[in-house]
Amino acid sequence: KNDTFPKSIITMTAIDLLPSLLHHLSGTYRDPQRVIRDAENLLRSPLGRHLRPTTEPLILDDGTSTPPVLMLGGTLPMTYRGQTYNIPIDIYLPPAYPLRPPTVFVRPVSTMAIKENHRHVGLDGRVYLPYLSEWRPGTHELTELAVWMSSLFGSDPPCYAKRT
Repeated sequence: KNDTFPKSIITMTAIDLLPSLLHHLSGTYRDPQRVIRDAENLLRSPLGRHLRPTTEPLILDDGTSTPPVLMLGGTLPMTYRGQTYNIPIDIYLPPAYPLRPPTVFVRPVSTMAIKENHRHVGLDGRVYLPYLSEWRPGTHELTELAVWMSSLFGSDPPCYAKRT
């Protein structure tokens, strides 16, 4: 019995997927190297280890959508009252990234709900943070955004478990 797999079947890591995803999105970003660098740094960080890159259109506020963009989806850890929780999030990098900030959504699973009147998350899940509204391409990046979200969500969680 042969339990070994050919090397070609070994699962690619999230970071390994970035170059092929960006190649698929060629022409979308003015600075694809910055997109890859920022995404790699986040995926390598402790806060980004449960995020996975993919491509998906970003639905805009007016209901229209962008062509497919890089989206990092998964969970972001946060600590609340000494317990670690994982908040489901999607981080979209718009075509104008890094000149424009990412668009971030909290995506609660079916057993969760978004807290009403949350200071940083709308009922549609959209994340609103000073870090995003004051975004500067020379000083702001994805890993620091994740630190901000984890810290703020730890002091005021955007989701709660629905009662069954």
